[in-house]
Amino acid sequence: MYAVLLLACGLRSPPAEPTSAALGPATGPTLRERIGDHPFVTPIDAPATVAAAAGEGSFAADPASCGACHGDHHAEWALTTHAAAIRDPQFLAELAKPGQPRWLCLNCHAPTVPQRDILFTLDTRLLHPDDLSAVDARPNPDFDPARAAEGVGCATCHVRRDADGAGVVVGPRGSGRAPHRVRQDAESLRGICVRCHSPGDIVLTPQLPCWFETAEELAAGPTPEAGCPDCHMPEAVRPAAVGGPERTLRQHDWVGGGVPKSADGYRTLTERGWRPALDVALRADPFEVTLTNARAAHLLPTGDPERHLRVEARVEDADGRVRGREVLRIGQTWDWGDAATGRPARRLADNRLAQGEPRVWRPGLSAEGATALVVEVAHVRMTPDTAAFVRDTELDAPLRALWPGAAGLLPRIDEVYPLATWVAELRLDLASGGLSTRSVPELIARSEAFLGLPLAEKERLLATP
Repeated sequence: MYAVLLLACGLRSPPAEPTSAALGPATGPTLRERIGDHPFVTPIDAPATVAAAAGEGSFAADPASCGACHGDHHAEWALTTHAAAIRDPQFLAELAKPGQPRWLCLNCHAPTVPQRDILFTLDTRLLHPDDLSAVDARPNPDFDPARAAEGVGCATCHVRRDADGAGVVVGPRGSGRAPHRVRQDAESLRGICVRCHSPGDIVLTPQLPCWFETAEELAAGPTPEAGCPDCHMPEAVRPAAVGGPERTLRQHDWVGGGVPKSADGYRTLTERGWRPALDVALRADPFEVTLTNARAAHLLPTGDPERHLRVEARVEDADGRVRGREVLRIGQTWDWGDAATGRPARRLADNRLAQGEPRVWRPGLSAEGATALVVEVAHVRMTPDTAAFVRDTELDAPLRALWPGAAGLLPRIDEVYPLATWVAELRLDLASGGLSTRSVPELIARSEAFLGLPLAEKERLLATP
């Protein structure tokens, strides 16, 4: 038995690794019994290589090797949050919390077998009942340290085992021209996102709910037949590989809510097709703001429970002085629990916007002395309080090894990690009724400028009731 204490391990084992004798026999339930038969509970069995289409030989399945032929796809992927799934200061700071089941979180952020130095299955047992931080696992002979931090790469969706156990590329279609094996399976590709983006309302520990229900939100909306690629992977006409014929393919941009993982991410949002999902309309008598989820088939915002829309309405006079201000928060509200007292985490409220839903908000602002009504909406991914926690987090040696540059970035989190993106800014002239709005490039420029502000100023600008 190879016992691994993942609380101190992450992807790499600590120097003083506990032994089976030190930890005792595995007395806890199997992972299937404890968490359920969910796909995200185990790594994806994606071989490190794919077999040649004819004869002997194989091709490496890491992103750089795939990109040698599929250059457009690789270039798009490299700019995404999928590519940065490990190179994410907030994620690593979360892993540094005591008692975190790192092995489980990594199943979505480093999801394939070659990326993991330990192996486990649904039949693997916990070392102790109700302790998800330690599992009775075994070393992975196929572990490739060079791939540990590649994040969610090509193989996550496109590489599986063929009937003879060899690697095969899963694609939406097959042309017969590929030098490697190809298996056509468009439906599995359409459904792969659900594995991590909608595991369900699973409470892993009393203070660690894994609460991503995007697929359920989509199914409950007016277009349940829609799939993630329909919006997040728009079609483009181009060759699938170097030298191939042009055909209609999916782009691999996944811009999502428009809050990138680095400052550089803002510079490509427009060309990657980002457009806010929210429409905003104003009227002056009485003051009324209509917020409509116009382009997201799921709830807005979806995903991480901390995400929310901060809507600010204010009235200004002719000199630009603010004469009144109100703020509306649209998102989930949670009590994250308390490990010291045993209070479990629980969702307290949820006022997110359903697909196509218009929400009318009437801020109680006085028009006396005012010349303009201004409304601004920011998509907030991480609050300044959380940013301060990330900034002050000390990463242990295994986490620093996982991403060597992380330790230097955490103290500078407020300079390098976008907390929010502005998705709307409107100004209504109360005398003329004229309405001016910020364009997408202007919204991105404002978001970049916000990134450069001190954390205390960000806290003031993102404050909610």
